[in-house]
Amino acid sequence: MRAAFVLFEGLPPTVIDSQVLAHVRLARDELGIDFTVVAVACSRALYDSSRARLERARAVAGGDVYLIRGMRPALPGSLVVNRTLLGRALAPRGPFSFVHARADYAAAVAAPWGRRHRVPVLWDCRGDSRAELQERLGNSAALRYRGALLEHELRVAGRACSSALFVTPQLRDAMAPYMAGQPSAVIPCLAPEAEFFFDVALRARQRNALGIAPDEAVYIYSGSLVAYQRFDETVGSFRAALARGEKAKLIVLTPEVERARAICADLPAGCVVVASVKHVEVNGYLNAADFGMLLRDATPVNVVAFPTKFAEYAMTGLKVVMKEAPPACVAVARELGNDVPLGTPAAAPTADERTRCAAQAAQRLGRRAAMSVYADIYEHLARTNTTLATAASAITS
Repeated sequence: MRAAFVLFEGLPPTVIDSQVLAHVRLARDELGIDFTVVAVACSRALYDSSRARLERARAVAGGDVYLIRGMRPALPGSLVVNRTLLGRALAPRGPFSFVHARADYAAAVAAPWGRRHRVPVLWDCRGDSRAELQERLGNSAALRYRGALLEHELRVAGRACSSALFVTPQLRDAMAPYMAGQPSAVIPCLAPEAEFFFDVALRARQRNALGIAPDEAVYIYSGSLVAYQRFDETVGSFRAALARGEKAKLIVLTPEVERARAICADLPAGCVVVASVKHVEVNGYLNAADFGMLLRDATPVNVVAFPTKFAEYAMTGLKVVMKEAPPACVAVARELGNDVPLGTPAAAPTADERTRCAAQAAQRLGRRAAMSVYADIYEHLARTNTTLATAASAITS
């Protein structure tokens, strides 16, 4: 089986390696699907930086990765122009059993092309882009203009796709009005089992390296300091734990090291570790910790979200401190038994509790474990392809 994976994010050194290229590699190794990745960069700067990473991307994906320059989505007519450019990239590399289109704009570009060429397209919806746009632009003229374009993109993606994939049931419900009765599935954001796991020896080594005493409870925050992640609340929660008399440390893993240190400046000396680390190093810090901080307000963006961070926390056996959002994460945490409502004192998990939680989480949230679900989705798409081809043959014969 041959397929194409299409994205309009270029090849930035962020989640693309772990969320896209690693998935493509697993699908190739586990399912025998020969994926061709077509990454579209819609600015000169992104195109140039992506071109510098092209060989690495091919190594991670274990196959063909092509980079093309596209038109900015916010410009009028971009769907038509980018559809033409994508078609030119796909045509000589086919035929394909199906196309996996990551995110709404990619689906709006690829799905009509797929209909025209009798190639089924999977709309891989990662979040509520309408709510994200509202958060970013507020009630501005730019929101009204871009919002109208976005509504059109969602209608096109929902109408023309052959099936759809959502990260939460809440997101599927939010996007249901754009669909036309096609089948859909829910797969949360996943983490690789080989990179996120619990290991007693690793925990001991990392805590020793960080100078953490055996009786110290460790809270960890991993991510950027963007407002919706509520780092201020994390610091406030940690300050409250100290006020309760807990012997505790806070680990902050973020690229914004100096800003994080400034926010934590009034905390007692020696109780905060702030670092910017490589992705492969994160697991060690998570093993050293006891509680993962995942504080989200119940905004439209968060109500439908499933952060990859939750999968990483759970697969290392951490207890996760949350409010009532994202609800899909709260539901999974309650099933795993590792949820801690914000403001509720809790004991650090034992090694046995972490081992059990990590194993169960890997089955629910591990990328390799999810391959069987993807196999069903992809096989359905391939059968759709066969049905379309048979119908076309009957019409022309």
